Amino acid sequence: MEQTTLKDIKSKSTRPAVAAIDFGTTYSGFAFSLKHDWSKVQVIENSSGNCLSMKVPTSLLLNPDQTFAAFGLLADAYYTQMAEQDDSDSDSEDNGEKKPKEDYRKFYYFHRFKMLLHENEKLHRNIIIKDVTGKKMKAMDVFSICIKYLKDTMLSSMNLQIAEGNFIENDIDFVLTVPAIWGDEAKLFMREAAIKAGIKTNQLTLALEPEAASIYCQHMYLVDNDGSSNEDGTFKKSVEKGQKYMVVDLGGGTADITVHKQTKDGTLEELYPATGGPLGGISVDGEFEKLLETIAETNILKSFAERSMVDYLTMLKDFEAKKRDNSEAKNTDSSEAKRPDNSKEKVRIVIPLKLDKYVKEKIPGGISKALQKSIYKDSITYKNYKLCLELSEFQNLFQNAIDGIINCVAKVLANKDFDDVKNIIMVGGFSDCKFVQTALREKFKTRHFIIPAEAGLAVLKGAVYFGHLPNAISRRAARYTYGIQICRKFKPGEDPEHKKIIVGGMERCKDVLHPLVKRGERIEPGCEYPVVCHSLKPSQGKIECGIYVTKEVNPKFVDEKGCRLLGKVTVQLPPGVNNAEIEEIITFGETEITFRARQLETGRLFETTFDMLDENSNSKK
Repeated sequence: MEQTTLKDIKSKSTRPAVAAIDFGTTYSGFAFSLKHDWSKVQVIENSSGNCLSMKVPTSLLLNPDQTFAAFGLLADAYYTQMAEQDDSDSDSEDNGEKKPKEDYRKFYYFHRFKMLLHENEKLHRNIIIKDVTGKKMKAMDVFSICIKYLKDTMLSSMNLQIAEGNFIENDIDFVLTVPAIWGDEAKLFMREAAIKAGIKTNQLTLALEPEAASIYCQHMYLVDNDGSSNEDGTFKKSVEKGQKYMVVDLGGGTADITVHKQTKDGTLEELYPATGGPLGGISVDGEFEKLLETIAETNILKSFAERSMVDYLTMLKDFEAKKRDNSEAKNTDSSEAKRPDNSKEKVRIVIPLKLDKYVKEKIPGGISKALQKSIYKDSITYKNYKLCLELSEFQNLFQNAIDGIINCVAKVLANKDFDDVKNIIMVGGFSDCKFVQTALREKFKTRHFIIPAEAGLAVLKGAVYFGHLPNAISRRAARYTYGIQICRKFKPGEDPEHKKIIVGGMERCKDVLHPLVKRGERIEPGCEYPVVCHSLKPSQGKIECGIYVTKEVNPKFVDEKGCRLLGKVTVQLPPGVNNAEIEEIITFGETEITFRARQLETGRLFETTFDMLDENSNSKK
């Protein structure tokens, strides 16, 4: 039998092109490919000033009236320039008039805000987000403005790159990437933000980031452990059909870890619910800020940012540059990736003069004296306004993230079903970190690591593939147990007495959770679960059914710890339809849960909504 090639696989897209938006925590980008040549993905380069890159910082600058001003490097540059101008004008007078120092503070500047959707315990569509100076704005508006900019810029770039380009939005199927460890509320939030940004819901697909990366790795150019490269063959040779492999997706904000296997028909099956946490690259920045506060005092950076935002941002940019220069492994030099430099070389991070002066106001002698009294006196020095860290101390800033990633990987591999997992694919921008690579290789010596040549673009390119091949994932593992509340017959000696109620003369047990899908259960996309509901009041005009969610595999009651109301399916009944018996059909196995409802007697379809983002609902995490 001849082996199937990319040319044998046809795009399932109903439109001329598929475009993907990777809206990341630290960096964002977009890419596309045409239906007739779907495997040729074009990543659109972003130009800002003299800089050209495949991705740009996820930074947004808004005018005082909350309208769009700039995104990416230009947002960073404009905001910094305004802050510098304000600072300089505040120290001198121009024609006898001093420019108002607060001018730049009237603008809204957001960066690295995507983690709001992962960290917030009460996510709803009206949730408020704060910019770097504390000004409040609806998060939905901030996200939608960013997505709209990326969408519009991508469309313009597509038409410039393609000679016959005359694309309009209706010609494109859009794919938006999301972490697999996100909850259902966060996914719905992103969908609503994208729709608000002008993407029609029937043209929008959400792609889970590790799935997109896994699809990409089946076909593209990879670099193996020894630094040698093979085009389009390494992965297929390493991961034979039916062999399991782990995907470790390390981005700027989160780590997504799961296990896949390739089925006989070439599709992928998820064998383990995605796990992970806030273990991406920005966690290292947090450790750096903790280090500075350990040397000086708690909250000193917050106070410093309020006094001199431009210097604060400049310091963080310098740290970001040093972080990348000293931690990124180069695929062309595998020895560097395997053996970080343990010499006495120091990593020098520029400290703003104003920060040193501010510390001196708090601590006599400033940073130098503070260092001598700190736990870092033997590993960090301060000279010429530069903090000089021993390489080992600099590497320590990565340790909490590394330990967290290792623990997540080890937890998955501890499952006996995965004893035969030999291959681990590392994708995402943080996977380029040589400290992370070295630690994982040392900890899991018997595993074989595969890292794409462009690990940071694996998710973006794979998302384009997923738009063309929506059936590329043939089975997913449920991250949660989903169920409905029922009132079954009371079981004496088994059910708590306080749960007993009398209904129609019969003892019943209230608050029982009847599972539809259990955590870890592998389900096919489009798998439907019917729930029959009745309208109890002829005049109510609607039927509601609550959907509960928990991480427990075998939950008993809807009010036990860890179980929460995800949302309510609401079926609007037309006039004249009373005492109806309605079948609500809940579809699992896709990247999002979907719903529809029909009248059992007539088969008539009814309008159905499922709201997970109502701030007044009981949906709490």
